[in-house]
Amino acid sequence: MQREFLTSRKAFAKLNLHLQVLNRRSDNFHNLLSIMAEIGLSDLLKLESFEVGPREKSLNVEIINSGGVCADILKEISSEENLISIAVKKYLKALSLGGYLRFSIEKNIPSGAGIGGGSSDAAAALELVREALNLRQDEPLFSAAADSGSDVPFFLKGGVAFAEGRGEILQQIHRSLELPVVLVNNGIHVNTGMAYSSLKRGHDNLYTGAELQRRKNELCSLLDEPSEWKKYFINDFEKPVFQQHPGLEILKNQMYDFGADFALMSGSGSSVYGVFKDSQTSRLAAEELERGGNRVFLINMECRKN
Repeated sequence: MQREFLTSRKAFAKLNLHLQVLNRRSDNFHNLLSIMAEIGLSDLLKLESFEVGPREKSLNVEIINSGGVCADILKEISSEENLISIAVKKYLKALSLGGYLRFSIEKNIPSGAGIGGGSSDAAAALELVREALNLRQDEPLFSAAADSGSDVPFFLKGGVAFAEGRGEILQQIHRSLELPVVLVNNGIHVNTGMAYSSLKRGHDNLYTGAELQRRKNELCSLLDEPSEWKKYFINDFEKPVFQQHPGLEILKNQMYDFGADFALMSGSGSSVYGVFKDSQTSRLAAEELERGGNRVFLINMECRKN
């Protein structure tokens, strides 16, 4: 089966609106309770060449840099090491297929930023391959996603969702959030392992099953009231990461100074974002932050409603 240029797909970034690290698991991962939401910042993937056949064929994935504001990221990683290749190979191997695929990517999402750029690219690539094979979203697809990275399964559905387990257990939240967002990422690298170890979580969970459900119900009830998020939504990683990188805490406080209803670090960093009540306030905040020498993204929380 060989075709030239099948289709393209946007790979959207995400924000963690809430992120608690509950406990350490027996496999040394951690159980999380998070709310993730898609935002309008996106990469663009194209499946340029697609040739698959029985497993006896070798399996090769090539990734071509087609530009974008963060294109330099792609120069630092080989095609084989790219999460796109890892995910696609896992998927095709599960289907007993081999072959050659070539993707091009316009890279606009910063790397290592806590907003899921690599995971989103991998999910978009999986969807392009699935559509090319005319298959449904099924167990091999989700297994390949989960085995590739904790955030990859979220991007197969997008929108807004609770993420539990190590991030792969998802419960869609049927909300359509359309809010102005100012995001700052200055390229600071955060050691995720350090961030987790600094929390010193034991094996006992913070919640019983009933307590966890009550917590989820409480958080879900607040999603329509962004002005209330500051009181209830948290990111457990902020304390250790801010201690290592005090400038990130300053950025968060500046978001509030410039009129944000809510501000938080996303993931384990280093992106800090503010959610604003209107586009004019967000635009003025973005201008002030840019004048301070920051790399600023003025975007919207454009979540698909599932």
